[in-house]
Amino acid sequence: MALLHLSYISTLAEGQSLADLVHDLGRFRERNLSLGITGCIAFENRRIMQVLEGPVENVERLFETIARDPRHCDVIQIERKPIERVSFGHWGMVRRPIADVIFLSQLT
Repeated sequence: MALLHLSYISTLAEGQSLADLVHDLGRFRERNLSLGITGCIAFENRRIMQVLEGPVENVERLFETIARDPRHCDVIQIERKPIERVSFGHWGMVRRPIADVIFLSQLT
């Protein structure tokens, strides 16, 4: 199975609450795991950085959904590369500081 590592940054849209987004992380994590997607997410003020890893089609479809999600503005893909194995294993979608996510994404 072909795997993909994709990272992006975005800005939380005006009128959106970071607390609401954090509250929904458990639901997002379960859905992502059901699709074989793992990774990590970070927040800093209204900025979001996320690394997604998993089956190519599933990661691409999820990123397209995120890019169209009205809760996100200025979605910018940082990196997209094929990988042989996921770096985050059974992490699901772990919340980390942005500096950690940047560091971890460079290890793959």
